[in-house]
Amino acid sequence: MAPVPGPSTAPISPQEHAPTISTPIQAGRLARDDPATMAQYYPPLQPTQGVGMRPPTTREEMVYPGPPPVLGDRLHNGPNYTAPGSHCLLDRPVKPEAFSAMYGGGVVTTQYGAQIGHVADLQDLYRLGLKEDSDRPDGSNFDTYPGHRSVPARRGAFKDQELRAKTALTRKMGSCIRCKMQRIRCNLDPENENGPCIACRKVNVSSRIYRLSCLRLKIVDCKLYKPGQVPGHEWTSRWKDSVLDDIEVWAPGEQRTIRVTEGYTNMFVELRVREFVPQPGDKLERTWVDKNGVLQRRAIPPFAIVDLEDAKNSYNRYMKRGLENCCVRLLGPRDKLLHKTYFFAINRVKDGQDFFLLPTERNLLALTLELWMTARLTTKTLEIIGNERLGMSLDLIDDPTNDMHHKTPVPPVLGAQIDSFLIHQIQSQLRRRTLEELQRMTQEKKQKTWLTTYLVTFILLHNIGLVTKHDAEYARKHGMKRHWAREDSVKEYEMGANTLLAYFHYCNKGIYPFSAECRDADLRSLAELDDDAIELVHYTRQYIAEHKAQWEDLWKGEGDWKDKGFKKYEHEYYYVSQLFEPNWQPRNMP
Repeated sequence: MAPVPGPSTAPISPQEHAPTISTPIQAGRLARDDPATMAQYYPPLQPTQGVGMRPPTTREEMVYPGPPPVLGDRLHNGPNYTAPGSHCLLDRPVKPEAFSAMYGGGVVTTQYGAQIGHVADLQDLYRLGLKEDSDRPDGSNFDTYPGHRSVPARRGAFKDQELRAKTALTRKMGSCIRCKMQRIRCNLDPENENGPCIACRKVNVSSRIYRLSCLRLKIVDCKLYKPGQVPGHEWTSRWKDSVLDDIEVWAPGEQRTIRVTEGYTNMFVELRVREFVPQPGDKLERTWVDKNGVLQRRAIPPFAIVDLEDAKNSYNRYMKRGLENCCVRLLGPRDKLLHKTYFFAINRVKDGQDFFLLPTERNLLALTLELWMTARLTTKTLEIIGNERLGMSLDLIDDPTNDMHHKTPVPPVLGAQIDSFLIHQIQSQLRRRTLEELQRMTQEKKQKTWLTTYLVTFILLHNIGLVTKHDAEYARKHGMKRHWAREDSVKEYEMGANTLLAYFHYCNKGIYPFSAECRDADLRSLAELDDDAIELVHYTRQYIAEHKAQWEDLWKGEGDWKDKGFKKYEHEYYYVSQLFEPNWQPRNMP
């Protein structure tokens, strides 16, 4: 018998791992007792040392090895495969690579002295005629067989110190969107580390081709809601590092049940509260500045939530039940873009029979809407309704310019408790899950998920506009000598908006889906949109055309927005409208 080729060091493709159904070759096709017969099909081989496949050591060639092949799979799928019934081995020679997938890294010695890898499965011997069919057991035990997994090679340490330094710098500075989306190394310019990366600099910039700037941004870094109370206007100093503890010292008296609402829905949340003994740092009054610039104060009794976990669960239920009512109250007429887009997303989440939507898409939309709802609860003053008002009268706040005029405010410490678990427990978790899933879906670059990423980006941008407006209103309410109550936070909101817009425009190469050049056939075949989705795209195109001039003035601070300074950032369409801006580039707030 002629020597059989030893183990191959050729790279193994992942396609070779799938199990196959073997078609045995007739016995006696190759006479294993006649070495001369075998020799005419295979060149003589010298004994070789059996070694395992070593991974490349250079960074550019480094690959992670895929799973090992199923034995004989190369014969069925590779260039040596011949249809069953033909003379595959007699008509043409079989290349040695066809045998390489059959052997592992071990070494055995044949009766002819050649060293070969261990035969991993007897089925290949029967199929190649190297073992008599008469010795083959009955049954279908050999019809299929699993692959054998090898231990994947681990990447070693860098041997090139310059490459190590470049990698460390890239990790520190971050990869730009273009390199991240194309999955290529983002090499920074050593002479200008904060400037465009080398790959972006090499892009041939044409006046007719839209090119996004080199931006090192991550979706998961977006800030989407206020971080807490405004410094200097805290309601209590009890809880540090966002850790919410129960009240330790209660005043004599029984628990009471109150109903609170922010006014966006026709619903309320019931909370069990009790009077507590104040400690230094607890605020016991509500303050505001009236239209004449005079600071107003009103004393509020010290009540707090008794069971924080129960209150948190009540709010979780309320957010799900009150979402649609909140949208109706906030989003304006049904014929406006905000209303149509939000309720399209809501209906997609509710429709369990929507076969155009993947489960991951439905989950992302649900997370986004829930996150949007929680942000509304922390940007609106809560009031107490019902019979139990903790001893406060309806005329406690008698200033018509105050949003709590003839309403009952919640006690400050109680409000701080609600803010704390909404922001640091509910919102933080929703934000992380939403942004991680959005970044994953965006970087997959699947055309089918385009509509979902658009809807999520639309809702998050609108949310940023709302929290930005709230920050300005809070500063005016408390007579601050600045436009924003939290200036650093507002700039973080804007950075988050630019991040979302940058990824959206990069993936869409501008606004193509909303342009007249995009045909319905393209939307159906590429984005797999149904009739309702295409109707939304048509409506959005029309709305863009009708408001183009108004939005351009808004972006540039011209027309009605001239000399209004930061006021344009409070407009609910300021960030949303930039989704439809041709040749978009990020703007920085002064």
